[in-house]
Amino acid sequence: MLEIKLAKSMMENEEGMNHLWIQIFRDEESVPQKTQMEIQLPNGIYRSCNLNGYTENDRKQILLDSKDKEVMIEIFTQDAIACGEVTICVTLLSREKTITREIPIRLVCEDEMDLVEIDEQVVERIKELGNADNTPSSEDTDIVFIQPRVLESRHNEFSYLEKKYRVDY
Repeated sequence: MLEIKLAKSMMENEEGMNHLWIQIFRDEESVPQKTQMEIQLPNGIYRSCNLNGYTENDRKQILLDSKDKEVMIEIFTQDAIACGEVTICVTLLSREKTITREIPIRLVCEDEMDLVEIDEQVVERIKELGNADNTPSSEDTDIVFIQPRVLESRHNEFSYLEKKYRVDY
């Protein structure tokens, strides 16, 4: 079974962004199997790679194991598209069966975004995924983060030389 939620009840029709949270509920006694997830978006709406880091094939299908319980996708518009209600279709494919669910989303002008409703549960899950990505694991202990140098400009008797001959890389 699939449950689909959107972070926002509506999305701007031009340069808008939203998140799609797809939860997968499997039977406990089902045989472990690999599945593929397809996400069909209306014309003018695009998506990034999944935020969970699952492998995607060349057809943009997300490859899942039996232990995978959710997929988080960022969707967005680039150019202005027609306002109105459109449908996002999510299909979970396995050898035995295919499950398809749809979720409507309203595309609106920027002026109408004042009426947007935010699903706090989806927002919290996005934050958790973001924090999990930024937390260094035990495997990443040899990675060194280098902060760029911040140069202060000071005024002294040789400041004019610095201004004249300084080369910033």
